[in-house]
This record gives sequence, structure tokens and C-alpha cells, in this order.
Amino acid sequence: MNPTIRFATCALALGFLAPAWAINKCTDARGRISFQDAPCAGEGEKIEVRPALPAAAPASSAAPPAAAAAAAPAKAPSKEGAFGPTWQRKHYLQNQGVPQARAAMERNQRECAAPPDEAVAQAGPLRRSLGAGSQFAQENAAAARKAKAACDARTLELRDQLKALEDELGSL
Repeated sequence: MNPTIRFATCALALGFLAPAWAINKCTDARGRISFQDAPCAGEGEKIEVRPALPAAAPASSAAPPAAAAAAAPAKAPSKEGAFGPTWQRKHYLQNQGVPQARAAMERNQRECAAPPDEAVAQAGPLRRSLGAGSQFAQENAAAARKAKAACDARTLELRDQLKALEDELGSL
């Protein structure tokens, strides 16, 4: 590539980069607020803009991390940004957490309401010869009771989880 074209491209790219650190909040005579990079003509204040990520400590620092942490003053808790952890959790609960918990609850209720496996029907002609008090019928009844108890326990567990998620969403 021609050095002149390379130089022109770099100069053009640097021309588009505006200094983000020179921001002034100005208030005019009517009380309207505007932001600009030039100093305010009337009343205003300079806003200090910092990078989003903290700067890394220089590699030549001889102090151990524990000593540096002890010497540094305690920082005040920073304000949460627009898309901070609280917003992210609320967004997750609204769009995924609560709807998925409701869907799991409904799916469980449908499965519990479905008729049990037709093990007796699979017995075929043998079923006609079995009496009401036969071991086969008793085992099927016991299995049905056990399945219903497990289904009820799972329903209660899912209901508690859904309530906890809805309460958390309500508190955010």
C-alpha cells in the first residue's frame, strides 16, 4: 500500500475519534440543559468520564496485592448501571424464569391427570380370569398410589419454586 494512502487513512480514522473525556453539562438562562465538548458560556459543570473497566495496575508495582489493598481507601459502592445485575435478574425472571416454571407446573399437572399405564390391558385374556383381590391387581393399585403420591409431591415442589420466583420478581 502506498505510504501516502496509509497516512491519509490513519489521519482520517483519527479524525473520527472524538475525545470522550471532555464533556460539559451546561445550563442556559431558561434552565435548559445541554451537553457539549466545549466549555460552557454560562453556568455549567464539567463531567469526568472514566472507562467502564478499571485500569490494570502497572506491572512494575513492587507492593504485594494484600499490602496494596490495605493501603487503598475503601471505595463507596458504585451505582448500578442501566443494565446492571438487578435489571438482568428481573429481565431473566420476566422472560424465562417465571414462564418456564409455569410451563413445568402445567406439564406436571397434565402428566398427573393422564390415565396411568394400561398394564392391566396388557395382561390380555389373563385379565378376565383375575379376581379383584389378586396380587396383580393389588400391585397395580399400589403402583398407582405410589405414582400419585410422587406426582403430588412434585406438584408441591414446583408450586413452591414458582411462588419463590414470583415473590423475587415482585421484590425487584
